[in-house]
Amino acid sequence: MRIMITGGGTGGHTSPALAVIEELRRRDPQLLLQWIGKRGGMEENVAKKNGVPFRSLPVEGWTRKKSPRMLWTAAKLAYSMMRAWFYLKVFQPQAVFGVGGYVSLPALWVAQRAGVKTLLHEQNKRLGLANRLCAAKVTRLLLSYPETEGEYPKDRAVLVGNPVRRAFLHPPETNAARADLGLAENVFTVLVVGGSQGAHTLNETTAALLQRFRPEELQVIWSAGKNGVTRAREQAEGAPVQPHIHAFIEDMATTCAAADLVISRSGASMTAELAAMGKPALLVPYPHAADNHQEHNARAFEQAGAALVLLDQECTGEGLEPLLRELIASPARLKAMGEAAKSLARPFAAEEIAEIIMQLVYENGPDTATRNGQ
Repeated sequence: MRIMITGGGTGGHTSPALAVIEELRRRDPQLLLQWIGKRGGMEENVAKKNGVPFRSLPVEGWTRKKSPRMLWTAAKLAYSMMRAWFYLKVFQPQAVFGVGGYVSLPALWVAQRAGVKTLLHEQNKRLGLANRLCAAKVTRLLLSYPETEGEYPKDRAVLVGNPVRRAFLHPPETNAARADLGLAENVFTVLVVGGSQGAHTLNETTAALLQRFRPEELQVIWSAGKNGVTRAREQAEGAPVQPHIHAFIEDMATTCAAADLVISRSGASMTAELAAMGKPALLVPYPHAADNHQEHNARAFEQAGAALVLLDQECTGEGLEPLLRELIASPARLKAMGEAAKSLARPFAAEEIAEIIMQLVYENGPDTATRNGQ
């Protein structure tokens, strides 16, 4: 098969793509891939690290305020569409799989008009802008939530869930994970993660919490982000609780397995991983996310009993300490939250998506050759 992946910008877009790539490679050892994204974006690093050929577009995010820069952004979009057409012409994909983010728009838009089959995956409860613009002509729209908001062809929409990598479906036992990470076995463990870039509010709150607990009460794994890791280490100096600080956590499955509670933003990939592992969480939605999608995600977990939700302005050391102490003292409540999270999981999402892609590619027989764009 020849499959083109497009999208990126955040881990919420790249993580589902990787989960599907992992499954497609397992099924087709001769799989040919190409990833279309923005040079210097997270997707370029992810693609190269995972051996996927990468092609770049100069597209920029569309500003929602009127300004002279809109003309420059529009010019870049038009040029990106021309480059996307060239990439499609050369690679001749049998399907284009979009995972969201503004960078996915040019390749999807051009592919649809060239007659190439397109699939869009929406990780959030509300369709993102790029997916909204391409939904009308999509071959399949793959949804993570049954009540996804937005206009789209219902007859081409399939509920599959948000795919996670296989490591999250088969994590190590808690004690084994703690031993692997050099953590104490019998101390309540909190994982704080603000996403791939870190989160200022969570970092400041975590620094305050380190002063409010004793080492025998709490141990903390702190993913502070590349922009916050230096300050995090400075803030942790001399604190009663000495955290394990990281700029970025590579093995999130093992790290999450070690935790009793996860405090995080509520991006789509993070919430999907929490569900897959059945982890109770305290979710702090990023207040400036497009269409407030992180709060929509968090509220879905709250309604299921899988998480507690704190708005960004409510997330302080003073406000979080009593809530955290209450949870530490309530193992039965944490267990129930974890079970509720597990009920939201769709562990076979990556397999379902891979199956749909293969069905579309081979619906006219295994020897079907793509003639799109020829």
